[in-house]
Amino acid sequence: MTNLTQQKYRYRFGFYSLLITLLLSACGDRSMRDLKKDIAKIKARENPHVEAIPEIKQILPYFYEVQHWRDPFIPLKDNTQGPNVIDIPTNKTTRGKEACPTPDSNRVRVGLELMPLDALQMVGTLKANNTLWALVISKSDGTIYHVKQGDYMGQYYGKIINVSETEIEILEQIPDGEGCWKDKISTIQLLEG
Repeated sequence: MTNLTQQKYRYRFGFYSLLITLLLSACGDRSMRDLKKDIAKIKARENPHVEAIPEIKQILPYFYEVQHWRDPFIPLKDNTQGPNVIDIPTNKTTRGKEACPTPDSNRVRVGLELMPLDALQMVGTLKANNTLWALVISKSDGTIYHVKQGDYMGQYYGKIINVSETEIEILEQIPDGEGCWKDKISTIQLLEG
């Protein structure tokens, strides 16, 4: 590259640098009038009213002393034994000369056995693998359960003895108040409509 060409580039560089500097300095306003005007508007605004923080009420602590009171963590009634807490003999007892039937106290009671029968409603049936299942809904929470013959439900040791298209038959064992249990057949009808 020759000396003349280098000189040309230097002049061009200097010319363009001067031109850019002039253009940029023409855009700037050294007095900053717009900025000062905007700051003055912001400072002129009235502060919004903020309500005071409500006073926090002091709640006195309560110390629970168990001395002669019942423990709050022990339930009032035993739900696993049905509505009435009754001692269940482990085998058949006799009252006079007759034998008294007793429920199986060794079987763990779960699910529908913790609900009374009047809290359940039959809403339909379905058949799968040649087994007729009844669909039962809990009136309290709307949960749907499926049951078949031989399943247990109800608080009185109820065992399902028959499931048909229109009803469920349950064999319950009701205490008679004299230490024995009576068999009683209850039904849950299909909900119409």
